[in-house]
Amino acid sequence: MICAYSECGNQFEAKTHNQKFCSPTCCRKATNARIMQKYYARRARRQGIVRTCIECPTILSRYNSSDKCELCHGKRRRQERKELLEMIGNAI
Repeated sequence: MICAYSECGNQFEAKTHNQKFCSPTCCRKATNARIMQKYYARRARRQGIVRTCIECPTILSRYNSSDKCELCHGKRRRQERKELLEMIGNAI
């Protein structure tokens, strides 16, 4: 198995079924990198960097922590609700 920490890339044999990293050091480095990535993304969003919805060209508010605008979220929720009702209707 290859270590999940991108900068490491060492081959190792997993000791448990869900082991991703070759060592606790790699695990800690990957966790810290992920935390810092989230921190800088949130910081940029709060400072007003222009972001757009991933599904349409709508400019997102700095208070919207999602990658989608509310209209796209609403479309997806309506679609999921419709699929659920169809599944329930077919089960009866």
